[in-house]
Amino acid sequence: MAKVSDPKKAARRARVIASDIAIYPDIQKKIERGIKNDNLFEELADVLREARSHFEAYVDADLVENTNIFEKAFIDTVFANTAHIDSEIW
Repeated sequence: MAKVSDPKKAARRARVIASDIAIYPDIQKKIERGIKNDNLFEELADVLREARSHFEAYVDADLVENTNIFEKAFIDTVFANTAHIDSEIW
């Protein structure tokens, strides 16, 4: 199977991956804990690594290396809805 080289399709795939991850209660707890303790990326390191691996398997290497499509999808889909969590980082 050829990898996706269209940025719009890659962005769609990244949003699907992010949405799929965000629905799991254990990951929601990790997100909340990470925001409260200001160690979000450490808390989600394994999750993000697995998600990125899936994204890289689907998307052309040039898009992976030269865009922030994956990161933007996670910010927009997973982290944007966390402003209600009490934290000193807000």
